[in-house]
Amino acid sequence: MSPDPVETTALPRQRDDAPRVRKRNRRDKRDPRLPIAELFSVERARRLWESLPEEHRQDHFDSANMPEDYRSAFSRRTIDKKRGWFTQALSLRGLPEPMLWELAWCVHQQVADGYGINTMRLGELRRGLALAVDQGGQTARAARSLMALTHEEWGREVRGALMRTDASANSHLPTFVEHGLKHLQDRLAHAYHDGEWWRLNVWNPALDRRIPQREHEPYGRTVANFSQLTTDWFREAAKWWLSVQLSTERYVWSSVKSRLDHLKWFQWYIDQAGCAGPHLVSTSEELRPWLRGFVDLLNNHTAMTGANKGGRLSKNSRRSTLVTIEAFYRWMYDNHAEAVGVLGDRRWGALGAHHSVLFRLEDKPRLTNRLPDGMALEDEVISQIAAGCGVLAAPKGEGGLDDRQAFHALMLLIRTGRRMSEVLMMDFEPLLPLLTVDGQEGKEPDGFVARLAYQQTKITGGDAPTIPVDREIVDIIRLQQQWAREFVTAQGAPAGTEPRYLFLQTKNNPLGKRPYASATFHSRLGELTRALAISDSVGRPVTISKTHTFRHTRATDLINAGVPIHVVMRYLGHVTPAMTMHYAKTLAVTAEREFLRYKKVTADGRAAEVDPSDLYDLLHLDQRADRVLPNGWCMLPPRQVCSKGNACLTCDKFVTDASHRDELQHQLDQSEALIARRQTQFTARHGEPMGEDNVWLAGRLAETRALGKVLVALDQVSVRENGQLRAVRGAGAADRPEPPLTTAHEEPTA
Repeated sequence: MSPDPVETTALPRQRDDAPRVRKRNRRDKRDPRLPIAELFSVERARRLWESLPEEHRQDHFDSANMPEDYRSAFSRRTIDKKRGWFTQALSLRGLPEPMLWELAWCVHQQVADGYGINTMRLGELRRGLALAVDQGGQTARAARSLMALTHEEWGREVRGALMRTDASANSHLPTFVEHGLKHLQDRLAHAYHDGEWWRLNVWNPALDRRIPQREHEPYGRTVANFSQLTTDWFREAAKWWLSVQLSTERYVWSSVKSRLDHLKWFQWYIDQAGCAGPHLVSTSEELRPWLRGFVDLLNNHTAMTGANKGGRLSKNSRRSTLVTIEAFYRWMYDNHAEAVGVLGDRRWGALGAHHSVLFRLEDKPRLTNRLPDGMALEDEVISQIAAGCGVLAAPKGEGGLDDRQAFHALMLLIRTGRRMSEVLMMDFEPLLPLLTVDGQEGKEPDGFVARLAYQQTKITGGDAPTIPVDREIVDIIRLQQQWAREFVTAQGAPAGTEPRYLFLQTKNNPLGKRPYASATFHSRLGELTRALAISDSVGRPVTISKTHTFRHTRATDLINAGVPIHVVMRYLGHVTPAMTMHYAKTLAVTAEREFLRYKKVTADGRAAEVDPSDLYDLLHLDQRADRVLPNGWCMLPPRQVCSKGNACLTCDKFVTDASHRDELQHQLDQSEALIARRQTQFTARHGEPMGEDNVWLAGRLAETRALGKVLVALDQVSVRENGQLRAVRGAGAADRPEPPLTTAHEEPTA
């Protein structure tokens, strides 16, 4: 391994770079520990052949014997002159029998996985192989299997055969052979390998069905390459550890990928510092200094990719690497006796208790989960995105991206707040009926008409994940279903075929068995970001491809609307309230912003002398709900008890603002009506109205006068904020201009 780490393709959950071996072909996913020539045997090839359904055991396929499931997969069309209609044909004749068996099995596996078969390319591959077997060198003429030679060697044999036969018109055959055999040999190598799947250095779930995976795995087609762990004892133990975690469902596939990235750092340090084997150092006293060197390596490394490019690795990246290494060694210590037998290395038995806790608390940076600014989008921003996202579906001739799927997926992200993978991996029919109460069938509670089932790809356990949805979301799903049906029909799928997923990969996916790729969706949203160029209220550019912002926005809207936390928790698919409260951090910001929008006035109509920000802190709205009044707030200190009953309007601790104006006006109208009604009753009984010295009337008049002053003050604050003055009618006085209200931080204006 190179002493210097090089940049890698960033994993979905890995922001910083991780070291890897230099100059490895990114497209070469074969396992160097699978010597393909040694894997073949006639008996193994026969087992593959006999595993096929009887109607698929053919040396050629045409309109007369074509299995029904092959018709939609075969893409090469030839004209059947006898019948006068288009057919799809493929011949495997002219090859040794085991080679024919292997090709037939590979074709069947391709179709079963939902891929199309390019019969022209496969036909040219067969022609090239047949030519090499017939006219090639001695090794090629003796070959009975596709595995007899590497794909490069087969290409050279085809070129030699062309030179011997002077068939210059077929000069393209070597290219078809080399390119076509690479994937077929990978598939056959895994099929022929009889050992435990985890012993391989390259884990490829797409080719090895023995690798445990969830039914819906967002990164299920990615490959884990352990060849980059060049220390034998470390690599074999890491494979065993991760295979057990994967098989027992403690880890999912994406977890394996990230843990492997962490292990690469340890391999890099081993290459630099050296070690004494699985126990790392010769004596326990040497362990701490040796591990401290690894911690220093992480702390001093300059990130070459990710958000911290040019600086130190992020705290979370360094911490997660240390946690992974420690978890690996703790597990190996707990299972060191079994490791000796499984791995065949006695040195694992030398692990001691000091290997179970490798790093001290101060070695691990504190985990940081601080949300960046702008995670919850403003209403105006959401409106702009919704209004402009039609660019995704518009034809390219009109300046659009011609991707209706991306348009529908974005609308669902905005409306539901689901994760991107939960939307893109949704079943073709995700809608379920609402659970209705007896006698309530047909009614739509709060506009919800169905439940939407989604793939929970992050959290395991719990009930089947569903959320209630309204008619608009149902309509979006029905439009996408219509598009998906039209797509698979255009690909040649049998009539009535319904794809597995709602959103489909459009390349080589005739039956709709694979979902729309997240990388493609990110790319589309990146183009939409550049096309719309939206900024928020403070001028920050909005990146639409950061799809998690829609989830934060939805969660924040629900919390700010007063939806109970346990309901929001269920809606988001969270297991604990702490996960939900991670999104609620924006609630305090929103509440403070709304509180500070309005000037505060007291019961006598004066502007509150306390700074609004200080007043907000004093009130502690999230902890002092007893100080929140229907028409304002009470500034009484928490330890004091109010003795005024409901006489808040005449209390100097009462403050309010324009957001309560309607309630205050309603209260004034009711108070004046009550005074008039009681005066009428009093006059009828006593022959004269109540005087202002009447205890009851004095209290009510004080309240109405206070309400009048508050309303006038609120109106004055409103017009002052608009930069204007207006006439205010006082009691028994002519109209006169009212001077502007002042606060403790303002000087009166002339």
